[in-house]
Amino acid sequence: MDGTKGVPKEGGDISDSAELHESRSEDAKISALHDYHLLPAPVKRRVRALKKLQYETLKIDSQFYKELFELEAKYDVQHQQIFSKRRGIVTGDVEPNDEECDWPSDDEDVDNLSENVKEKVTVSNETEDKALEAESKGIPDFWLKTLQNISLFDEMVQEHDRDILNHLVDVKCVLNTGEEPGFTLEFYFSPNKYFTNTILTKQYYFNYEIPSDDPFGYEGPEIVRAKGCVINWNPGKNVTVKLVKKVQKRKSGGAKRTVTKSVREDSFFNFFTPPAESLSDDLDEDTELLLESDFKLGQFLRESVIPRAVLYFTGEAVDSEYDDDDDDFDDEDISDDDEDDDDDDELPSSFGLSEKITQL
Repeated sequence: MDGTKGVPKEGGDISDSAELHESRSEDAKISALHDYHLLPAPVKRRVRALKKLQYETLKIDSQFYKELFELEAKYDVQHQQIFSKRRGIVTGDVEPNDEECDWPSDDEDVDNLSENVKEKVTVSNETEDKALEAESKGIPDFWLKTLQNISLFDEMVQEHDRDILNHLVDVKCVLNTGEEPGFTLEFYFSPNKYFTNTILTKQYYFNYEIPSDDPFGYEGPEIVRAKGCVINWNPGKNVTVKLVKKVQKRKSGGAKRTVTKSVREDSFFNFFTPPAESLSDDLDEDTELLLESDFKLGQFLRESVIPRAVLYFTGEAVDSEYDDDDDDFDDEDISDDDEDDDDDDELPSSFGLSEKITQL
């Protein structure tokens, strides 16, 4: 038997193999549906009984996921105690003793890198160590660097966001097990000149119900809605909007006039103003894609970034598959001489990062 059947030969295109696999899967589905359609009525009746039994297993699964989330919340109390210690070290409120620092040194980690990368890391360390000697308190810019080491979030962080995120001292996830199950992301900030909030929140809501339109597609609870928070920006410090001057022509052919308008600006902080719609609503394709992308970002923060923040900070948890430089998200600035249009209020492209988030 030829074990290479369906495998692209040397020099072949992997995409051709994927298309071939998809084509065969579609053919197999059509064949199965055709065979089922030809079955006698009594047999089809028994198959319907099997489907009803299958649906009963889904109800058990739904209850399992609910109890699993409650169990996760129970053990999360212990996680939070550890994360509280992490915050103390990051902010410099706590200086770890020798026993708490008893872990293999960074030099051992460097030994596992390629020679090229090792050289860059060593040179970088020599210069940065001197610069940080005076900054002996805490771990400077811990959360900013953690987010920037993940390409998905680095794309969201604009130049005007960086100074604000220097004040980000902690990111927490609170599990909500009440009538509206889900989780809340909490971003803690030290006092700064940009806004008066000390905490910015983003809440995500779960749906455990089996979808009536596609019950056998049920794979567990899904996020269906998100709610951000109001950011109390100080005057002139809102980085999510910018003022632009536009030249308007009068329809009567009279003199032009210049007006100043506020338009949405790409910013990490647009993360806290998601669409108000739910996935259960009748949505257009763009809004649905934006919601799904945002939900995946929230889930990624909850499941990976927050619990393993130190490994993203050091780069150990950064997956190379997210470092895709092929996509270009640069947008042209609106010039002062642009004609008036109706697109000023659309969401900035960096908010959802729908093209990159599909890699998760």
